[in-house]
Amino acid sequence: MKKTTKFAFACAILLFTFIAAPKASAQFGIKAGIYTTKFSAIKDFKLKDNVGFQAGVLYQIHLTPGMVIQPELLYVSKEARLEAKATGDPTSNGKYSMQFIQLPVSLQYGPNLVVARPFVQVVPYISYALGKSNNVGHWDDINRFAGGIGVGAGVDVWRFQFNARYNWDFTRVGDGDKGIPVAGDEWKASKGRGIEFSLAYTF
Repeated sequence: MKKTTKFAFACAILLFTFIAAPKASAQFGIKAGIYTTKFSAIKDFKLKDNVGFQAGVLYQIHLTPGMVIQPELLYVSKEARLEAKATGDPTSNGKYSMQFIQLPVSLQYGPNLVVARPFVQVVPYISYALGKSNNVGHWDDINRFAGGIGVGAGVDVWRFQFNARYNWDFTRVGDGDKGIPVAGDEWKASKGRGIEFSLAYTF
């Protein structure tokens, strides 16, 4: 119940942002890109093939010439293949694959240079796991709700936006007594990390 309440509260904040938007200049947009996946506390495994994808919509709200709030609704697929190092157990190799609905709110600041708007950004986000590969484990052992923050930079050129962020999850991947079996008990303490690169078009 506590996690559901937090998720509902975050959605309410996002809804309030949309309601307040007509007071400022705003644009809708679509977005797609790649999403790399890393994990903390995974010491005995090598990470390979860790590039997934993201796609969704955004709402760009211009508050001042330099300040923009950009809520987004994204479908994010996180992929990774883990291989045991020489000292590890090769039978515990596996592929991590999970799909999320993610709600980031990008807080951007940068000068409007007429032909372009370069900016830096801080991006708090929440997400909820929708799907997973079978070898990840049972839903009871997975923390389906996640929250975190991203930092990065980008540039708006005409109706296009190029964006790069580094994301840190605050919540652990595993949430049960067993953890996720792909990489043993370490998954109970592990938190997600990742770099994303995206291209958006506003209209």
